[in-house]
Amino acid sequence: MKTMRKEITLLLIPAITLAIAISCTYHNEDDYFKDNPDICYTDDMSFKTDIYPLIESSCLSCHSNTNASRGINIEGYGNLKTHAESGIISKVINHESGVSAMPLYADKWSDCSIAKFDAWVEQGMKNN
Repeated sequence: MKTMRKEITLLLIPAITLAIAISCTYHNEDDYFKDNPDICYTDDMSFKTDIYPLIESSCLSCHSNTNASRGINIEGYGNLKTHAESGIISKVINHESGVSAMPLYADKWSDCSIAKFDAWVEQGMKNN
């Protein structure tokens, strides 16, 4: 009986040690969830990859260098930053009262797109 108990103990010790070693490895949560469309990432917003594509696809047909509707040109970083600093862009994309909801004649931006834009503003509107 003691021999059997000893054998079981000798088998369990390496198994438990291995289980502990495997469970203690580092895993980055983003590696598992970064492609999940239900998660909106707003950390470290990039003008070039996160913000400008939104502006380009939704705004520049009416507010560009060649077509500045109502005198509003947000093409390029400098122009966009000027209007973002004033707070007007956040108001129009959030469809706040007292301003014209944008984009005009199109669906409101998704909550994630709005959150990305607002995060970019809060993070200092970096030109990156």
